[in-house]
Amino acid sequence: MLFIFRLILIALFTYLFAWFTPWWMVIFSAATIAFFLPGNNLNAFLSGFLGAGLIWMVMAWKIDLDVNSIMSLKMIALLPVDDVNMLIIITALIGGCAGALGAFSGNSFRQLFIKKKEQSFYS
Repeated sequence: MLFIFRLILIALFTYLFAWFTPWWMVIFSAATIAFFLPGNNLNAFLSGFLGAGLIWMVMAWKIDLDVNSIMSLKMIALLPVDDVNMLIIITALIGGCAGALGAFSGNSFRQLFIKKKEQSFYS
């Protein structure tokens, strides 16, 4: 349940910050959310990847529809990509990696401050 909540929060803050902050703010927002909502590292990584990646894909698709693929076709001429859909998927992967690394960093930073329980001889 915490995974879904973290994923929704990362997606929401990524969407909100995308309108008035630089692209790298997704890393900061995913790290902050993963810091305050604890979990294991894989859980944080996946929620950051899915939350940020899906929002970046939806936003790239929306921009592509708004400009009638003019910008995408110019980007395809520059990059070794054959299709507009593949360009949108690559954009989602880049955004997902940024969100995943941010969430992983935030969760790892939280674990620095948690004192590990000492193991006793009997446990």
